[in-house]
Amino acid sequence: MHHNLDGLFRLLVLTAGLLLVGAYPDGAAGHLHPDRDDRIIFSGSSTYAPFQWLDPQGQARGFIIDLQERMAQQGSVTVEHRLMPWEQALHAVDSGEADAIALFASEPRRRRYDFTDPFYYQFHGIFAHAEGGHFSNLATLSGHTVAVTAGSYAQVRLAEEYPDITLRPMESEHACVLAVHSREAEACVEAALNGRRHASELDVQLTSSPFWPRPYVFAVRKGNTELLDWLNYQLATMQADGTYFAIYQEWLPELEWRQPTMADHLNTIAWIVLPLLLLILLSLAGAWYLKRQVARRTFQLAVELKSRQRLEKQLRYQVEHDTLTGLLSRQAFIDGLERRLHEKPDWAPTLIFLRLLSLESVTSTFGRTGHEKLLRDFARHLKSLDAPLVSHIGTGAYALVARPDMTPEEASALLTGSFEIEDIHVDPGIVMGLSVGRADDNDDASSSHAEELVRRAITAYASAYADGKPWCIYTPQLQPDPRDLILLHDFRQHGTRDMRLLYQPKLDLTSGRIREAEALIRWHHPRLGPIPPGHFIPLLERTGLVTRVTRWVIEEAIEELARCRTRDPDFGISVNIAAGDLSDDARLVDFIRDRGASGSLRGLRLEITETGVIQDHDHTQRVIAMLREAGIHCAVDDFGTGYASLSYLSKFAIEEVKLDRSFIRNMLENSRDQAIIASTIELAHTLGLKVTAEGIEDRETLQALAEMGCDTAQGYVIARPIPATELYPLMGRRHFPSLRID
Repeated sequence: MHHNLDGLFRLLVLTAGLLLVGAYPDGAAGHLHPDRDDRIIFSGSSTYAPFQWLDPQGQARGFIIDLQERMAQQGSVTVEHRLMPWEQALHAVDSGEADAIALFASEPRRRRYDFTDPFYYQFHGIFAHAEGGHFSNLATLSGHTVAVTAGSYAQVRLAEEYPDITLRPMESEHACVLAVHSREAEACVEAALNGRRHASELDVQLTSSPFWPRPYVFAVRKGNTELLDWLNYQLATMQADGTYFAIYQEWLPELEWRQPTMADHLNTIAWIVLPLLLLILLSLAGAWYLKRQVARRTFQLAVELKSRQRLEKQLRYQVEHDTLTGLLSRQAFIDGLERRLHEKPDWAPTLIFLRLLSLESVTSTFGRTGHEKLLRDFARHLKSLDAPLVSHIGTGAYALVARPDMTPEEASALLTGSFEIEDIHVDPGIVMGLSVGRADDNDDASSSHAEELVRRAITAYASAYADGKPWCIYTPQLQPDPRDLILLHDFRQHGTRDMRLLYQPKLDLTSGRIREAEALIRWHHPRLGPIPPGHFIPLLERTGLVTRVTRWVIEEAIEELARCRTRDPDFGISVNIAAGDLSDDARLVDFIRDRGASGSLRGLRLEITETGVIQDHDHTQRVIAMLREAGIHCAVDDFGTGYASLSYLSKFAIEEVKLDRSFIRNMLENSRDQAIIASTIELAHTLGLKVTAEGIEDRETLQALAEMGCDTAQGYVIARPIPATELYPLMGRRHFPSLRID
């Protein structure tokens, strides 16, 4: 009856896991070193089928048992399953006899345990005797005796929220349902899937709609972060490589309950009617009375059957449709699309995923009423287009199948419009992603063709939104790099924990000494290895996280600058900042000023790329001026790549320009590059600017730059990026004494 609800929540959790974690590369498996010689002990309930239970031979079986075994296999550890009454299972983790347990996440439990990411969702339900009262919701249990599993989520929540319900804690889930069968309790509140399994063997039935959707997680004792990270990593890997889905498919008949068929109902009626017919044949004297009894009972069964069918139809509609808009739910949309793809092998649909961008501002302006009105009005507009399938798959997110011949421009014109809220016309602000054609090339066996089409449309939407475009058509080139998802996830979790700074010395070509160094960031990821800055810096810039890195680099550079100036009072360190860091405006200046004690910022220089300078001329000019007032010097990095002239840059309060390595690389063979470098040095000196050449790899180029009057130089011929401890010996002594320096 309710299996589609469990499937819907499962699909939402696992799709988010794929999008946010991605697939892990070979050789990137996590390692765990628990206290018990690579052994993990899981506790759990011995009667919680189909998730975990002990079979008649005492062997642990169940969906969760298979997940734990597979995690142990891929994580190269051994695992032990200790199944017992639920309250004892919880105590085993609390006392340290067990390492982890699968349970429903809740705030009271969060105070005792740390949770992994959810890997399943379940509902609760009310179970009552088949010939007793029918409790449709929790409020109807007031004043009644209700059985619960001791230590369960249901016991804690009912005790807190419904004090007028008399609770009867039972040792196990089966005992909870059995108490209703034996009339020891009037109802049992239990997880719906497990309760239905136990109730199927007794005179007990589910009488309520599903409630309390709860995430299922693995829990460990507070502070056991090593095991928690290991479990999270194994779950993410299983979801990404399809292992989780394969296990789920094996248990699908158990995890998704089958609806009663007409044959089941007729079989029930037959077992009731046949004894009555036998009594009629055996007792002619009571024939008339028995006939009346059979007729009355049959009528009651018919009424009950119609009531149950009506309830099932209502629940099915609620599962398959969004309650606010009346459109198909996400799962119903995918099921319908998959069915059409199967029935029409030559059908090439155009799938559109779109989102209303102005929904948040509408909510802020008109409140919840305006929010819901915009969603309903836009849903009615989509229905009027006569699309084969239309779905509201999330707040403000819709999916529909368009006509095959509809172009993106036509779709945008049809979907764009204004809607009236409290006599004000509101533009919903639509961005679309389109997936055109079939997904028969999908290699992921864990997802259907329909799910793949939706995923592709969402990917196209994300690209359109990021680029500020009204729509985008999916192409394979839009696929995000799974490694990038891992990097973003780990950076949000651990920040700069695995990053470090190296320093590339800068040679003063007048004195021949190392008087400066440039701080360069390096990221050695624990699973992916060294990540080039040219890869992760743009990635963090696109996601708005680069400011966090920049501030860490500045803090580290300021501390190192203080140590270097104890050896050379005039030593300087330069730090690269991204164009996005300049958007902080005064915050960047205040941050740097707050990090430096009196005089400790002397020698700090910020390097800004030329393209970052010219993209927002007025704003950048204002920020550089504020930095200058704070005593912080600025340099223009990669000069010559952004097509800006020195006369243009003279309007900025900068002290230095760094010639891009593309001009330096072939200057000895390319007379034009040599002329550009010579003229740039001469004009920069006229404007009072210092010139630094970077990317120098041979002594001949270094000598030529010295003769042209270049001030400083850096490159592999001088020194590669090195730790600060290796920088200290290079300070205070002359290098390249054979250079002809005037």
